[in-house]
Amino acid sequence: MEDVAKIMARGLIALPSDIRKKLGLKEGDLVKIEVKEDHIIIKKEQRIYDLKGALQAQENQNKSFAQILAEEFEKQRGRK
Repeated sequence: MEDVAKIMARGLIALPSDIRKKLGLKEGDLVKIEVKEDHIIIKKEQRIYDLKGALQAQENQNKSFAQILAEEFEKQRGRK
């Protein structure tokens, strides 16, 4: 899928609606922008709290994994 977008004041780019729909992007979502030589790649950034419910709480949960998850959650919260 390809489309054209115009760069506006302050470097803002409005993504065409068909691209936003295909990627499931909505206002306020984060995107990752990667520079590759002469082009950029824009990917939907999945925030850790968007995954709530994906992991079920378990009695014998790996403490180190829980700590890593908590740290990642705090990092993602700081990006808002």
